[in-house]
Amino acid sequence: MHGVTQPSSLAPGIQAGSRPSAAATLRLAANEAPEHQRPALLSAFFERMGVRYDTEPTGDAPVEIDLTVQALPGLQLMSGQMLGARIRRIRESNDPTDDVGLIVNPAGHHLLSQRGREIVLGEGEAALVSLVDPLISVQRPPGRMLALRLPMPPLASRLAGGGDCFMRRIPQSSAALRLLTGYHGIVSQQHMRTSLDAQHQVVSHFYDLTAVAIGATRDAAELAEGCGLRAARLHAIKQDIAKHLSQPGLSITALALRHGCTPRFIQRLFESEGTSLTDYVLTQRLASSRRMLADPRRDGEKISTIALDAGFGDLSYFNRVFRQRYGDTPSAIRAFARAVQR
Repeated sequence: MHGVTQPSSLAPGIQAGSRPSAAATLRLAANEAPEHQRPALLSAFFERMGVRYDTEPTGDAPVEIDLTVQALPGLQLMSGQMLGARIRRIRESNDPTDDVGLIVNPAGHHLLSQRGREIVLGEGEAALVSLVDPLISVQRPPGRMLALRLPMPPLASRLAGGGDCFMRRIPQSSAALRLLTGYHGIVSQQHMRTSLDAQHQVVSHFYDLTAVAIGATRDAAELAEGCGLRAARLHAIKQDIAKHLSQPGLSITALALRHGCTPRFIQRLFESEGTSLTDYVLTQRLASSRRMLADPRRDGEKISTIALDAGFGDLSYFNRVFRQRYGDTPSAIRAFARAVQR
């Protein structure tokens, strides 16, 4: 099949329903296939998971399908694009599920129709849908989507609204929803593929964030504050640090302002991991500088330039802490990398 990355049979860990036993990833990249073949590719992709997708082009834009399904124990995440088509999702008989889906709309507009209700999600909004009942979805370009599939019983025990939570708009202003959208990136990190404990912990965090975004009970909200919300805030701050790492002026005050919290709150987040913000930033900058020193594309650059690009404003300080961390000078590390590459 042109443009499709998938196994010949159901991948280990991707099972009918939302309770895979191990981490796994599937991807459907169908945009290189002829457009008339793309709906069939989408249907074949999901049939293995006990779901039928009937796809009808809307005619106002090309059908674009590029999806990634990531599975963890008790959770599936689907992200990417299904644009230019009216898609009807129907549960098959081999999927005896009571699962629900949290549909997040990071960009564009996304129409959802279910149980006689219709809602158009704007950018950054979300809604909970049933995966027992048929669902119609239309997303026009430009647009992206993120969908979480999880079993209802453990989620319901955390919700204040009981069963009256489907097809209700969750606004972009929801802090828990924004944290959940950003936390999605943690699933692709290396340790998530090898540590079952880390997978279970992250799944629990997603449950926390989903419940708070929809409307959690007081007990569940208090529990989430110390678990899922805290983990997602720390992840968001680490992503912010990575984005601004090259700026020598990166400060805890600036981070606190961007994330709507106090500097002391950020300090406590890093203390919970047995480190400090200062040590974390230093470790990231040293690792960045070492990667640049070993990069043959930067072989002709001065070490002072690399130090500055890593966020160090003082070359003497950079040389000192680099040697303390790696047991050798930046120039020696670069020379060793050159020798290995030859």
